[in-house]
Amino acid sequence: MLKKVAIGIVAALLLVSVIGYFWVRSVFAHDAVRLALASQISSAIGQPVSIESIGASIYPRVTVKLGGVSIGQPARIHVRRLRLGTDFRALLSRQIVGGTVHLDGARLELPLPALGAATTSTPAPSNSGSPLEIVSVDEIVLNDVEIVSGGRTLRGEIVAVPRGAGAALPKISLSAEDTHLTGTGEIKNLVGPVGQIAIRAQALNFTRLIDFLTTFSSGSGLTSTTPAVPAAKAPPTDLTLSLTADRATMGTMALDTLSGRARVTQQAVTFDALEFGVFGGRYKGTMALTADASTTFRLRADVSDIDVAAVTAFAGTPGVISGRLSGRLEIDGQSPDVSRAMKSARGTARIDIKDGVVKRLGLVKTIIIATSMRADAKMPPADASSDEPFSELAATLTLANGTAHTTDLRFESPDVHMRAAGSLRLDGSGIDLRGDVQLSDTLSQQAGRDLLRYTQDQGRVTLPVSVTGSAQAPTVRVDVAALAGRALKNKAEEEIRKRLKGLFRR
Repeated sequence: MLKKVAIGIVAALLLVSVIGYFWVRSVFAHDAVRLALASQISSAIGQPVSIESIGASIYPRVTVKLGGVSIGQPARIHVRRLRLGTDFRALLSRQIVGGTVHLDGARLELPLPALGAATTSTPAPSNSGSPLEIVSVDEIVLNDVEIVSGGRTLRGEIVAVPRGAGAALPKISLSAEDTHLTGTGEIKNLVGPVGQIAIRAQALNFTRLIDFLTTFSSGSGLTSTTPAVPAAKAPPTDLTLSLTADRATMGTMALDTLSGRARVTQQAVTFDALEFGVFGGRYKGTMALTADASTTFRLRADVSDIDVAAVTAFAGTPGVISGRLSGRLEIDGQSPDVSRAMKSARGTARIDIKDGVVKRLGLVKTIIIATSMRADAKMPPADASSDEPFSELAATLTLANGTAHTTDLRFESPDVHMRAAGSLRLDGSGIDLRGDVQLSDTLSQQAGRDLLRYTQDQGRVTLPVSVTGSAQAPTVRVDVAALAGRALKNKAEEEIRKRLKGLFRR
């Protein structure tokens, strides 16, 4: 008996399903519904909408299936398949209430066509005679979505919950080549867009993200510059993007533990509180980028504990200097790409390098040889190193055209103190520095008594020198003419002191 009842129930359910299926198809699957839905969507977003095909299913809920959906003229939104689900009770009234929308295989080319309510003052046609009416949508899911901006493509999944003029974004999962992003957010107005998004990544290609955001910014964000809503009511682009990444790359430069907040407007992309590890140290500051005729950037940052040897190796001049650098950067230029940024960089940089070595400089060795003309002077050993250790190397640099100029370079070591001015090519190909070198007390005594008498300044041998050549092969020379002038000056001062002393004795 029970078996017969079970069979009867199953048969009844199958019959209801078959009847429901054919009834749903009779409601949905014909051209009148396809055209009505296209008209309603077009009226809601203010853009032409075309739908190539329509179908229906009843499992797991009643669902309209639209194929080949295109939006805009020309179309910049393409959807391979759109599934619009609703409850059966709403369907009895030929309405979509609390619907769910699944877009499979969507492609969005930024900037999108202007979205918003239609601008015409003509009243929208009533949907009372429509075979199907969309009343409300609770959730929109984009599966296998492609977002294209400036030749960059992000692929993944986005879940959106409509809220007034915008939408909550409880799930964002996007990938592009070696980058995978996850996050959440809220767009308060889609027309700008205006809103906030928080993004998390294990590995981030920061250069590609910058390209995407600057193109997004210059293209007026999600929508074109002529929104469908009246111009007075159209909000400007104002999107805040919070970023965290375990590691990142900028060109070929490796970064770690990156964090920051990017504000995207139609004028620029500005990174505030941007911080990341680089070359064993830290970068903390801001970065602003614009993408008009060409990408420009502005850096304002503090750097600390940077491995100088790693920096010079990255720049293509390995083995020239070591130490740990700290300082302040205020630089403007074109192209955030590191390899090209040096050529266009303009601004100032204050640097202070501690406890390093300048390779092959030979500063002390050159000076000792140059001052060894006295019999009581001591020559350096034949195998003495030309590497120059220092406790501090500091300078204020003015950057322009790939060259750094300075008027206050200071080199401090146990053996010498150097003050110099001049220029250095940022790629290490050229050095032109001129200044004074003062020997330590010990080296001053080794230089000979007469030399000390005639070249001393504050009781130490002080010599005019020049440093030229390149970072790989620097050349140090003592300025003999300037040295002779100083010797004559000191000799004359000594004679004056002797004569004055004699006069007082008389």
